[in-house]
Parts: sequence; structure tokens; C-alpha cells
Amino acid sequence: MRIAYISLSTPLARKSWSGIPWYSLHELQRRFPDTHVIDTPGADKLVERLAVAERFGAIVRRHWIVSRYYRAVINAELERLQPDVVVGMAAAHKLALIDPKWPFVYAADALHGTIINYYDKYLRMSDRSKTQGEELQKRLLERTDRILLGSRWAADEAIHRYGLPSEQVKVAPMGANLDNDPGFSPPPVDRPLTLLFIGYAWERKGGPLILDIWRALRRHRPDTELHIVGARPKAAEGISGVTIHGLINKTDPVEYRRFVDLYRQSHFFIMPSRQEAYGIVYCEAAAFGRPVIAKLTGGIETIVEDGRTGLLFPTQATPEEYAERILTLWNDPERYQAACRDARDAYEARLNWRSWGDVAEHAINDALACNGGRVDSAQSDAPA
Repeated sequence: MRIAYISLSTPLARKSWSGIPWYSLHELQRRFPDTHVIDTPGADKLVERLAVAERFGAIVRRHWIVSRYYRAVINAELERLQPDVVVGMAAAHKLALIDPKWPFVYAADALHGTIINYYDKYLRMSDRSKTQGEELQKRLLERTDRILLGSRWAADEAIHRYGLPSEQVKVAPMGANLDNDPGFSPPPVDRPLTLLFIGYAWERKGGPLILDIWRALRRHRPDTELHIVGARPKAAEGISGVTIHGLINKTDPVEYRRFVDLYRQSHFFIMPSRQEAYGIVYCEAAAFGRPVIAKLTGGIETIVEDGRTGLLFPTQATPEEYAERILTLWNDPERYQAACRDARDAYEARLNWRSWGDVAEHAINDALACNGGRVDSAQSDAPA
């Protein structure tokens, strides 16, 4: 079977969109060796230059002109490749207007209407841009045989918002972006209670709250440690008990070893994001068998089971409430060790790219099977 793969950003680099294009592509190629990337670096570079306008509320990527441009580039490649199926990864603006004759599977963390009404960064978006984005999303859905979304939250939102039949939408949790399975190592019992944060958007991912939680824990356990990877928050600089590690390149063997050691020396992974449509890093924590501390928001509940593989908190929970539940679990060694094992079991069962590939492979076969009624010529792409 020949597959054409198109993603939001290049799948040829691990760092692209948190590694999701890279790892999903490699999983498809493992199952379907005749999988071909349609990369669009020239168009992407041009769109990135124009995207400065997004600071003023205009979303360039979802403009009809941009989608027409991608349509021309991608349709030409599809005609050359003649694939059996097209798989798109979160590239709605690239794929909304392509020729509908190709069987099509679309994967994402969530659809446009869900994201645009969830993340604070889109509050400045103009009504016109929102409307254009919704029109493009609906056009994409008209051409899509199967939709794979990372969480039950995203799937339910899609079915409700766009009136999609439930059999068209599948929940497909994405996996930990790790080249090698780190295996499960029981957390160290001879170290102080240790929290680990990994992320870049310090404010959105709950950084200030993390410091308050750490302080609340220190009032009960003065030796509690906090390790911060990725972000370099000024508010955390020079504080005893807080270590800022900066960026860690997981593709570098030495730095990857450091990354692994930080997980193995930690007891909880903490990232109480205000908004998180999915969160690959929670899957990575599960791979190491570390319970997650997070807010109950977005798609996180698909990844973390409250009270079993981690602790989920309501949006308005106070640092003291976080600290109380963390210490209750930590002070019960049997329950804490069970949470670690359950987190690892969740990784092995669901939160890995092979499991995502199982759902994707089934969806690809379904797309081929239901493609008999597909229109063979492109429809009108936009209002005049």
C-alpha cells in the first residue's frame, strides 16, 4: 500500500512540533514501507514570514489564499505519487482543499473549533479569521474518511461541534517521543521528595503555580527538591532546592543520559498547564513510571488517570491542596509504588506510538474500504 504523509511541520526533524510528525511518520513507515513524505519547506517558509500578522489577530495559516497555495503544491505531488491513501498530521490548512479523490485519514490533537476556543493565545484572533478557519476545517472534514484525535475530550468536542458520526472519529492517544524504551526503574527511596518539570512555556504550563506547590511542600518536608528542564524562569533563579537545567537535547547521547537520570531520580512529574490539548510529556513520564501532577483540563484525562497513574486537580485548586494530596500519596509507600507501576503499565498499553499505529492502521484500511463513493474531481475551494 502506498501512503502519502503530510504534516503540520516537517517530519524530517525530531524537534518539529514536539516530535509528533517524526514519530508518527516512522511508525507508519514501519507498518507501511511504501510511505512517502510530501514536505513543503518552501511554502512553509513563506507562510512563516507572513505569520508576523498573527500578532495582530490575523491567522495567516488559515487564510484561503494560503490553502490554495498548498493545494497546488500538494496536488502536484499527489498526482506524481498516486498514493492509495493520504495521511495528514495536524495540517488542516495544507490539506483542506486538496483533490478529494484520494482516501484520506486526518490525525491531530484536536480540531480547529476546539483549539480556537480553548487556548488563551487565540483570544486576539479576529472574528473573520475564526470564521475562515472554521470554513477550512469543515471543508477538510468533508474530504476526510477517518479522523484520529489524541483524547476523548477532543473526539467528543469534534463530534458535538461538527456533527460528525461517531464511527468516523477515533480516539488515538499519541505516544512518548523516545527513541528507546527507558524501561521501568523503581523511584529512589533514599532521596528527598523530588519534583520534575519539563517544558518551555513556563507561564502556560503552570510554572508559577509549581513554585507555590513546591513551597507548600517544603513547609512539611523542608528538603523537597524541584528540577526544571527547558524553561529558565527568572523567578526560580538562585533558590535553594530548585535546580534549573536549561535545554536538554534528547538526540545527543550524553544529554539524553542526563534526561534519563533526571527522570530516574525524580518521584513525580509536575506540569499543571492552564491549557493542554494533549501533552506528549505526560506520556514520557508514564514511560519512566512516574506519577503525573496536573490540572484536569483539555485532553489530559485520557493520559492520566486521577488517583491511579497520577493526581489531577480542578482549575482553582490551591497550592496547599496540591501539596496535601501529593504528601498523602507520598507518605503511603504501597500506594505510591502502585501508582508508579500503573503509570508504566499505561505507557506499555496505550501511551506509545505502536498503540497509536494500531488505530492508524485500522483507520487507513477503513478509509480504503469506504472510498467507493468518493468524487473524482476537485470541488469548488472557496466562496468567490
